[in-house]
Amino acid sequence: MSTSHRRGEILAVVDMGTNVFGLAVGTLSQTGSPHWIQRAEREVSLASEGFGFLTEAGQKRAEAALQHHLQIALDQGATAFYGFGTAALRQWNQASEWLHRTASTLLSNIPQQKQIPINLAVISGEQEAEWIRYGLQQSGLLDDGPVLINDIGGGSVELVLCHGPKTYLALSLPLGMRKLLHQFPLRKMPKDPQDVPALADNLTSYQVAFQQCYDFLLQEFQQQLGQTLSQTQALRILGTAGPYRTLEQWTRVYLSEKKQASAMISRDHCAAFGDAATMRLQGIDPPLHPLSTDAVVHASALMLALSDACGGLPIQTTELSMREGALLALFHQD
Repeated sequence: MSTSHRRGEILAVVDMGTNVFGLAVGTLSQTGSPHWIQRAEREVSLASEGFGFLTEAGQKRAEAALQHHLQIALDQGATAFYGFGTAALRQWNQASEWLHRTASTLLSNIPQQKQIPINLAVISGEQEAEWIRYGLQQSGLLDDGPVLINDIGGGSVELVLCHGPKTYLALSLPLGMRKLLHQFPLRKMPKDPQDVPALADNLTSYQVAFQQCYDFLLQEFQQQLGQTLSQTQALRILGTAGPYRTLEQWTRVYLSEKKQASAMISRDHCAAFGDAATMRLQGIDPPLHPLSTDAVVHASALMLALSDACGGLPIQTTELSMREGALLALFHQD
C-alpha cells in the first residue's frame, strides 16, 4: 500500500480482527514521533459460528463496530479512515465485496461536507506481522537486542523474530483462540457454585484442555522457531495487546500481594497465571474465576508454551499492536 499521508495528518485505522475491531487514532509528528489520540475496541465475534463465512448477524455486528469507530475518527478530526481485515476475513471468499459495500454505506451516512476517504481491505498474515513489527520499531521497543514479538488473535497468531528493522523470521500461524477453543473444548462451569461434583468435573476439563493445548503448542513452536531462534538468541518475548494485557494486569497484582516487583513477567509468573486460570492449585491470588472468557485458559497455555519453547524467556508487554503499525506505515517515510 502506498504511503500518501503527510506528517501531522490525523489518521484512523481499525484492526478488523476475529474477535474484536480495534481502533487507533493518531498522527506522526514533524519530528517523526508517534502521537496517539484515542483507542477504542468493540467486540464482534466474527467466527462465533465458524470460519470461512460470515453470518448476517456477524456482518451487522461488524458494520455497527465500524460505524462506531468512524464516528470517533470524525470527532477527533481524522482526514482518512482505514480498516484492515485479518484471519476471519482472510478465510471468507466474499470479504472483499462485502468490505466494498460497507465502505460505500459508511461514506453515504456522513454529511457531504464532513466526508473523508474510507478504505477497507483484507491483508495477508505476512503483512499483519510486518505492521506489528513496524509499529513497535517506530515506538523504540526493538532497539536493545533481538526480541520475539507475539500477537495472539482470535484466528491467528503472529510471531516475528527481529532486531530493530532486521527481521529474521516472520510467521502467521492458524492458532488463534477461536481455533484452539474448538480443538480443545471446555465444559461450561455450573450455574450453581454449590454444585461441587459438577464444579470438580468442569475444573478437570479446564486442566485437561490446558495441558493438551500446552503440549500441542510447545511442539508447534519448537518446530516453527527451531534453529532460527537458537541462532539469534532473543532476549525476551514482546507480547502485544489482547491476552498479554490480561497477563500483565494479573501479574502486577500477584507480585504486589507477594510484596515483589519485576520489570518483566518471568516464566514462573506465566505458569502461576495458568494455575489461576485452571484452578490447578488452590490459593493462587488474585483469582481469575469467573473467567472473563474461556479463551483465558488457552491463552495462558499458549503464552507458557511459547516461553518454554524459547528456553524460559521473560515476557514484556505492550498495548501497541497491528493497528498502530499500520497507521504509522501510511505516512510518507521522509
